[in-house]
Amino acid sequence: MMIRTKLMLTLVLCACHAGASAAPCEDAAAAATAVEDYLVAMQEHRFEDAYDDVTANMTDGKSRGEWAALQKLFYEGGEVNIFGIDVRTPQVPEGAADCRARAMVPNVLKSRDKFNNQGLTEFEVYTVVAADEGWRIDAQQTLFDQAEVDRWFPGEKMPEFRDQY
Repeated sequence: MMIRTKLMLTLVLCACHAGASAAPCEDAAAAATAVEDYLVAMQEHRFEDAYDDVTANMTDGKSRGEWAALQKLFYEGGEVNIFGIDVRTPQVPEGAADCRARAMVPNVLKSRDKFNNQGLTEFEVYTVVAADEGWRIDAQQTLFDQAEVDRWFPGEKMPEFRDQY
C-alpha cells in the first residue's frame, strides 16, 4: 500500500511539474519571426507595417489607416521608446498537441515612456495563429505574477519597482 501511495504521489508531482512550463514548438520559427517583425515595426514607429503582423482581433477590426493612426497617437503622445526585444522560443499552447495552428511566443520587452523614464521590463506572451498569409499575432498578454513568469520565462524574476509610494 505504501509503494502505491508513493507511486501516485510521484505521478501527481510529475504531472504538476509538466504543466509548470510549456513545451517548445518543433517547427514554429515563423511564429517567432511574426512577433519580432511586429515589435521592430512598433519600435521604429512603422505602424502601417506592423498591421500586417496582427489579426483583426488585435486591431479591433479597424482599418490599417485607422489602427496605425491610433498607435501613432499613443506612441508619440506617450513618448514610448522600445529599447529591448527578446523573442523566445515558441511554445505549444495549453491543450494543443502541436503548433500547426497556434503558438505561444514569449518575449521580454524593455521600454520607457514619459511617465516612466527609468524604463520597464515586461514579460509578454503573444498568441500567434497560422493564417493563409502567414503567422499573425492574435492576442498579447503582459504577465504580472511571478508564477506566470516562472512558467514562460524560467529563471527570470519580476523587476522590483523603485520609489514606490
